[in-house]
Amino acid sequence: MSLAAWSSRAWLLWAAGVLVVLLGYGWLALRRRWPAWRAGLFALGCAATLLAAGGLHDPLQSMSAYSAALMLLGQGVSPLLLLGFAPAVRARWREPRQRWWAQWLLDPWVGVGVFVLLSLALNVPGVFDSALANAVYSAPIGLLLLLGGLMMWAQLLDGSRGIARRWAAGLTGWLASLPMMLVAAVWVWSPHVLYMPYLDVLCLWNLSPLQDQHYAGLVMFVAGLPLQLRSAWLLIMGED
Repeated sequence: MSLAAWSSRAWLLWAAGVLVVLLGYGWLALRRRWPAWRAGLFALGCAATLLAAGGLHDPLQSMSAYSAALMLLGQGVSPLLLLGFAPAVRARWREPRQRWWAQWLLDPWVGVGVFVLLSLALNVPGVFDSALANAVYSAPIGLLLLLGGLMMWAQLLDGSRGIARRWAAGLTGWLASLPMMLVAAVWVWSPHVLYMPYLDVLCLWNLSPLQDQHYAGLVMFVAGLPLQLRSAWLLIMGED
């Protein structure tokens, strides 16, 4: 564990935030009698968030573990949380009384822009190296990726989808995922370590920094497959 790891207070704040979200959802689910399986998916998403915190709390312990935690938030937690709400419930998010937030967070082009920008900006060595200098930044980065994932996945699920035609939503999702997959390919095939802070760090599993980077790229590639598969499904299904 490096000196930059989270303090016990940071852990408590992270856990408290997840608990508040889970309790709020539980109150709504009981009040409106939502199906237990949807509540289970939402609870699983909350549990995955806490699991991801294990990889976020010390970014320098392993690039692959850190990448897995970030991808879990952006590509694992995001769809689970959204699937905790029925399509009819998600559709009500677009009602006039909720437009103060929905007009931005559920706008397809804003969602795609944020997702692509985060996929590229947070993986540029100069930016990423600075963030790795202090674990304090790992939580905001994780939350940003979670937000970007929620905005992107919302455009691929019925109810919250802002793109009317399925094939168009699928094509948009597939194109938006390409930068992320390109970054994964660069990490896997690069003959050099791209992120300098890892050069002087021994990975948890005694991997060399370059091997750790290659595994991180593989993790990103695998974690990005559900988004691509969902996009392909919408593209194949065609019109509603």
